[in-house]
Amino acid sequence: MPIAIKPPVPDPPYSLHDAHILSLTLEGDALRLVTQYGYVCTAEPYGQVDGDVELTGVEADSSYVWVLEYTDVLCGNCGHFAGQKMTLETFLRDYGETSLDIMDETYGFRQMKLEGFLNLPGRCLEFFLEVYYTGEIRYLLKD
Repeated sequence: MPIAIKPPVPDPPYSLHDAHILSLTLEGDALRLVTQYGYVCTAEPYGQVDGDVELTGVEADSSYVWVLEYTDVLCGNCGHFAGQKMTLETFLRDYGETSLDIMDETYGFRQMKLEGFLNLPGRCLEFFLEVYYTGEIRYLLKD
């Protein structure tokens, strides 16, 4: 029987793990993640670099965000929660100027998934951002 093996997704040149996102903006089909202090290089010497991230070819109507608010435990722990799934455009309208702390990132076929915490005044929510894109992930390095 023929066997096809899926090769692993190559490691991205930079990691958004622990990145602090100040805002998200969608201009046309480009989604920009504005960082506070950049992200980490995944090659030696593994240093922090300053810059933002841009995804091109974003299909906003096929991109979703889940926002969860825990009801009986601290945010991010196991327990009960209330939440909402929304389109990327709804999320940007309601939370686009709210900062995000990225805890994990995953890449798949034309998808980028980020998860972490959404920082609201006096409240911390958990989010899962699933962006469908057909373009590029651009790391916009600052001098």
